[in-house]
Amino acid sequence: MRKQLHVPPLVWWSLAGLGVAALLAAIGYWLNLGSQARLEVRWLKVRTLSTGPESSLAVFDLRIHNPSRVLFQVKEVEADVVDSGGARHEGLVAAEPDLDRALGYYPVAGPRYSPVLRFRERIRPGETVDRTVAASFAVPVLVLDSRRTFELRIQDADGGVVTSAERPLSSR
Repeated sequence: MRKQLHVPPLVWWSLAGLGVAALLAAIGYWLNLGSQARLEVRWLKVRTLSTGPESSLAVFDLRIHNPSRVLFQVKEVEADVVDSGGARHEGLVAAEPDLDRALGYYPVAGPRYSPVLRFRERIRPGETVDRTVAASFAVPVLVLDSRRTFELRIQDADGGVVTSAERPLSSR
């Protein structure tokens, strides 16, 4: 004859309470999934050009998608380059008139294909936009061409920051 295991009612009710709490937490998580401001950034093209012996310009053509259910309003855009030795160099992001002037002066870089990502620009929920970001660096163009990666930080007006890195050199 087998002996049956007896589980006290307190254990059953405790397990049922934990199950209900886990279910409520999962529902809360699922309902809030799209409520954080975020962007998905796809790097379409990167162009580099020398603007002097110790200065260079990088132009990024990007496809930006807002997968969330909230508006993303750009507060600030920053660009860095990580060189082949791992050192980080901060870039100075260029405004649209400055970029147009530089591209007109250096026609070998090609034209600007899409509007520049601007301060206070609004990217609506579910919207996808093509934008250009350009940054001037105080390093020779050879540093940019032999880089590990470019990094872009886009800050939302509410304080969130989206960081996107260019694909590494091996997968370009």
